[in-house]
Amino acid sequence: MALTQRGKIVIGVAAAGVLAVLAVLAFTGNAPGPLQRIVDDVAGRPDPCPLTGTVRAGKDAPARPVLGVKVENSLDAYPLAGLERADVIYEEPVEGGLTRFAALFQCRDAGRVGPVRSARTTDPKILLQFSDQPLLAFSGAHPKVTAALEDAGVVQLTETTANDAYQRDDARSAPHNLFASTKGLYRIGEQTDADFSTPQALFRYDDAVPSPSRRRTSATVTFSTSHEAEWAWSQGRWVRQLDGAPMLAESGSAIAVDNVVIQEVVVTESDILDVTGSPSPEVELLGEGRAWILRDGRLVIGRWHRASLGDVTVFETRDGEEIALVPGTTFVELMPKDDGGVTFER
Repeated sequence: MALTQRGKIVIGVAAAGVLAVLAVLAFTGNAPGPLQRIVDDVAGRPDPCPLTGTVRAGKDAPARPVLGVKVENSLDAYPLAGLERADVIYEEPVEGGLTRFAALFQCRDAGRVGPVRSARTTDPKILLQFSDQPLLAFSGAHPKVTAALEDAGVVQLTETTANDAYQRDDARSAPHNLFASTKGLYRIGEQTDADFSTPQALFRYDDAVPSPSRRRTSATVTFSTSHEAEWAWSQGRWVRQLDGAPMLAESGSAIAVDNVVIQEVVVTESDILDVTGSPSPEVELLGEGRAWILRDGRLVIGRWHRASLGDVTVFETRDGEEIALVPGTTFVELMPKDDGGVTFER
């Protein structure tokens, strides 16, 4: 059937409108995959940072692996340094119902991160999502933890093997006085066999809020009777709270992120004991479980699954759609299934 002149005009206008929408999506980095790759190649759009989904001004993401730094989380360690510069931060259970942080760097650097403390068997399980030879900076570990790191292929950057990247702060008491420079750690990492290419992305990013979602302004994540992590939505970001106020880093900046991912995990006791005789937790990061994602002042409820240590953790809605995070920084709470819990306020 031949189209009338008016019909041709209508179709032409509609097609132009679709092309305009696709162009806007492409130049903001949100077009469908094949189209986005074509536009990126033609326009020379920089590659986004794999851990944040953001683009550095005029620069590709650096060709270097993920660097994890183990950071203490206790009153004796406050104020912490460098967390506000991390791309992703994991909070993991340790002995006595307390937690520690694994601050992950890739696109940005921090001149001072710490206090740096010991590693756990949870750390290689986190890091192997990104590459076969991730970097980990830590201070000491149980021999069984060291063996697990070696078996996993993690490049260990300790005060002994990477001394030039560390410094002791005489104004603080040991063992809460060890700090590291990410640039220094990367320089030493370059001397190892680690693969210095850009790692794979952990999350999917999109400016659009997934549906369904609910408006929420605060969250309390319980790890044990000894520890809770509190978050408040303020000025467009999720701000970590301490004693009812923003938790401040050593720099004076609030510890705040664009996304908070609460991942419910099975935690059991291992046969590794600390100096007080308390068993070290064994955190299971394979399988599946419940998840809650906070972004844009809203809550998305879903599930997570991960088949092997070489796979990334996928977060999906109840309908099986992958949950996208807003481009930016992310805090992942590894909340124990049996001893933990989470509450939200509107």
